[in-house]
Amino acid sequence: MSTMCRSLFRSRVLYMTTVTVGIVPLWLACTPTSTRNDKAELSGIETIRLEVGHRTRWRELRIEGTTDLPDGAVVTYQVTHAAASEFAPSEWPAQNLIEDGTAVVHAGEYWARMNTTYWPEGTVDVIVQFPVSPQPEAIRLQYGDFGEQLTGANVTTFGASKVVTVEHTFNWTR
Repeated sequence: MSTMCRSLFRSRVLYMTTVTVGIVPLWLACTPTSTRNDKAELSGIETIRLEVGHRTRWRELRIEGTTDLPDGAVVTYQVTHAAASEFAPSEWPAQNLIEDGTAVVHAGEYWARMNTTYWPEGTVDVIVQFPVSPQPEAIRLQYGDFGEQLTGANVTTFGASKVVTVEHTFNWTR
């Protein structure tokens, strides 16, 4: 199934499109009942595109990214301000300078917001990873319970688990 059909397949609606080969127009239909003979599409053996960036607004940091993961996939993020290393992790303000959580993919995007009211200027590191447990059943079936069906240059293997990781570093200023 083509990439176009695969992305349209997720929406479970019949789509028609015209592709011109030479001077002959071809009609292509993508339906949820299309047969999927390509084992890579059934098993998730493919490279995942996972990107991350940030936006700031006054006392708020927004971590946002794009991906080709299906809707409903869950990514995990960790945001760490460099000043957090100056304090014990259990002490304030270190607790305010480290944030982690999960975000759900929708329409090829994910995002998370955090309060940065007491953040000083400094370097901020962001790490986003896939997969994290728990995942919806359709995601587990496609990529494996522990990402074991992932492949590509952006995949790191930890024992039987495989993880896609993306990192982003920027300077925080008010």
